[in-house]
Parts: sequence; structure tokens; C-alpha cells
Amino acid sequence: MGTTLFELYLVLKRFAVLGTALDPGETGYKIANYHNWFTAGVTHWLDISVLKALTRIEKAIELDQLVPVDDSVKYSSSAVDTLAIFYQIKIFWQQLAWPDVEGAYMFVGKIVDDICRCCVFYADKMSERVEGLGDFQNVYEKKFEVTREWCLAINNIDYIRQSLPPFVKELGVDEIVAQLGDCRSPMEAQRCAETLKNVIDNAVDTEKNKILELVETVARKMSPMMRRFLAEGAELLHQDSNSLDRLMMYLEESLKTLNMELNDVNFDRILDAIWTELSNVLYDLIQSNLDKRRPPSFFSNLRDALQMMIQNFKCTKKCETSDRDVLNNIEQLLELHGFETADLIHQYYLDRLKEQQVIRETPYGQLTVRCMFKNLVLEIEVMNARNLRPMDTNGSCDPFVRIHFLPEEKFAGIVKPRTNSQSKTLFPLFDEKFVISLSPEQKAMKNAIIMFSVKDKDLFGMSNQYIAESYLSFGEIEAAGNVGGVPEQLHLPLSRPFNLDTDCIRALEYRIGDKQAKEFLKKLKQKINNQA
Repeated sequence: MGTTLFELYLVLKRFAVLGTALDPGETGYKIANYHNWFTAGVTHWLDISVLKALTRIEKAIELDQLVPVDDSVKYSSSAVDTLAIFYQIKIFWQQLAWPDVEGAYMFVGKIVDDICRCCVFYADKMSERVEGLGDFQNVYEKKFEVTREWCLAINNIDYIRQSLPPFVKELGVDEIVAQLGDCRSPMEAQRCAETLKNVIDNAVDTEKNKILELVETVARKMSPMMRRFLAEGAELLHQDSNSLDRLMMYLEESLKTLNMELNDVNFDRILDAIWTELSNVLYDLIQSNLDKRRPPSFFSNLRDALQMMIQNFKCTKKCETSDRDVLNNIEQLLELHGFETADLIHQYYLDRLKEQQVIRETPYGQLTVRCMFKNLVLEIEVMNARNLRPMDTNGSCDPFVRIHFLPEEKFAGIVKPRTNSQSKTLFPLFDEKFVISLSPEQKAMKNAIIMFSVKDKDLFGMSNQYIAESYLSFGEIEAAGNVGGVPEQLHLPLSRPFNLDTDCIRALEYRIGDKQAKEFLKKLKQKINNQA
């Protein structure tokens, strides 16, 4: 609708208002329906205005130098120019003051839809504007540096997104919907309100997704540098390598720029994205280097690097709750793969001890023992077992107990005691006592475990059948009470290993060329298959 036509509309509007004021009782003035003469013109003007708005937005982004408009804000000129374009449309709508409520709803619905379209268009064009910025390459390396332009692009889109709902409210949408309820019905008004709300929500969500996409793009562009420095650091961490220092410096400089230029909400978003990307990098490094059969030292160094990063770059509260479990899982994987084989095998036994501590019922029976430390002497009394699993065709077994001290290499000089076998019984009474002399280092050893292995004696003693096993830590012995110097009875549930799909087992399976790992897995599978 051209300027002259719009002026004519305003004149007729004032004339109609004047007629109503002069003769309030008269309702038959034909000029009262003057607005109907301009319906097609307004529709055409709105179509043209959205096209002009899109063109002006694109030009505003092109001319944007991507610097803050002043020191008090964190958005640039194109965001301000875009809102100015929107407000020109709002001024036109307010001056139009369309008198017919149904027509007003139709027009304001189109305006809202067009404004939302412009917001999404702005987000897309702003994303294109910064694509490629911060990428640097020379003969030595290719890297990405976080720049102010990226931060302002994110802030600009967020500024437009946050401005959309209040702008729509200023168009008088709520008043029009309320009048529509009086004219039609409350249900019809509710339906119209929900339609407009869905349009606005879709635009807001689309812009938010674009922000998240930009945030993830920044984190993804940082990924190659993080991967390179981590891999080099894991390879040479304890050989005067400066790779980890370079990684820390790279992250520190990037986070400093992000913290200075982004608003708080977007900084939290990008920090989460960086930690998520870091998690992906670490997972990929773990898997790819497991496939390459890298030594445990590589994973141990990688874990040390991760711990240093966590200590130096504190996550936000949100990151701690949402990503902390992921980082803990990665750290645990690195710890396992960083173990020497003997330590990894012992970790398996520690996991078995934890499994035993939550057993409430078991089909393999129960073993009762007494244990006590007397200075450097460990007294073990194997008392009895109950409800053992039958191993012979006659429904019975000939059980005995073999005692193992773990980790085995730390107790290499100690003979593994065993009880006498009891003939044809599922309720054997052993009542045998063993006195074990320990070194100070052995007694003080953290995570030392006793494994009681119950077996069924073969007729000729050549192929004893495995029944089940139970575990007792040195710490549990220390914690156990005693009465008059007599230790309390400990009732240990018997169980069998059944799950090969654990982190420890998978870590051992990757060590194909390791003889110790191979022998351990062979014996474990024999236990599970009940062949030992």
C-alpha cells in the first residue's frame, strides 16, 4: 500500500470516527466499512514489506563489522538494524489500527509469521557470515582460533530470539485475541491464540537450534587441535614434551575470548559443547589406540592429561551434573587401559568383591570363616560350607577349599593353603586353621584380597572341578569384631563369574600378545564353562 493510499486510508478513518462522534445513534454510514476497500492493499503491502525486510536484513549483515555497538552490550549493528526493521512494521500496524477484529487477526497473524520468518532468515545469514572465520593454515599446521566475530554472531541471534516474544506482545496480539473471543467464542479465541503461539515457539526454537549449531561448530573446529595435543601429550607426557602445555594454552586463550565476548548463557552452552567434544575426542583416541595395541603407558599418560585439564578448567554447575558422569567413565576407561596387566587382573578381582557384597541369595551356597590379624600374622580358620552345589552324579560332592592371596605377585612367597577334602557332602565341616606370616608391606597393602576357591576333588586328584568362590578383603578382616580374642564368624556367599562383558575383561581382551592376560582369560572362561 503506497504512501498516498495509506494517507487516504487514514483520512477516511478520521472521517468515519468524526461521523460517529457527531451522531452516535446513526449506524448506517456506508463509510463505516471504509477499511474493506483497503483489504487487498494491506495484504499486498505486507507481502512487499517482508521481501524488503529480508533484503534489508541481508544488507545489514553484509555491512556489519561484527563489533559491539557500544561497550555496554555484546551484540553488533545488524541485530540493532534488524529490530529497527521490525519496529517499522509495528509502527505501520499501530497506525493502521484495523477496526474489524477478524481482519485484524488475519493481518496480525501474517505479520507474526513474517517476523518469525525474518528471525530465522537472520540466524541463517549470520551463520553464513562467520563461516570460515578463525581458520588459519601455514606450512606447519592448520588450526582454528576462537574469534570475537563468532561470539558476536551467537549473541546477535540470541538477542533477536529474546526480542521476538515481547515484540509480538507489542503488536497487541493479546487484545485482538480477547476481542475475537467476544466476537466469536472463547474456544475459537483459544484456538487462534495457540496457533500464533506455535508460530512464535517454532521460530524461537529454530533460532535456539541455530545457536546450538554455531556453538557445536566452534567446539568441533577446536576438536582437531585438542586431539593433536592430547595424542602428542599421551605419547610424550613424561619426556619433556610441551604438547600438553600448548593444549592448555590453546584452551585458556579460547575460553578467555569466549568468556569476554559471549553472554553468560551462551558461554555456559559453549563450555558444555567443548567438554562434549573433548569426550568424543577422548573416546575416539581410546578406541583407535586400542586397535593399534598401544602400551598401557599411553593410556596412563592420557588419563594424567585429562586430570590436569579438569583441574585447570572448572566446569560450570550444569557441566558437572550433565557431563561429569561421561568424564568419569572416560577416566575409568583410561585408568583400566593404563594398568599393567597384573594390576588390571587385580582390578577384576576387586570388582568381583563388590559384586559379592550385594549378593542376597546364591545357588552356590555359603562359606563360613574366621580371620584375625595378630601383628604380622594372619590367622584363617575355614569352618564350614553350606548348601553347596552338587557336582557328582550321586547328587553330592567332595569339597575342599583353596586359599589364594591377591594380587598374586605381591604374595609370591606365600604357599596357597588348602583344606582337606570332605567326602560326599553338601554341608562340609572343615574346622581347619592356617597361620600365615606376612611382611609389613603385605599387611599394609591397599586392596589386598583373600580368595576362597571351593572345588570338588576328583577321584584321582587329577581334574578337580570348580564349584564356586568367595572373597574377603584385608580391610574387612580389620573391621571384623572379636569376643575375648576370638574373631566373629564371617558368612561369605559363594558365587561364580558369569559376565565376560565388563570393562576389565574387554581391556584384557585387547592385550592379545600379553601371555599373562591370555592365561587369565583362558582360566576365567573355563570357570564360566565349569571346565576347571
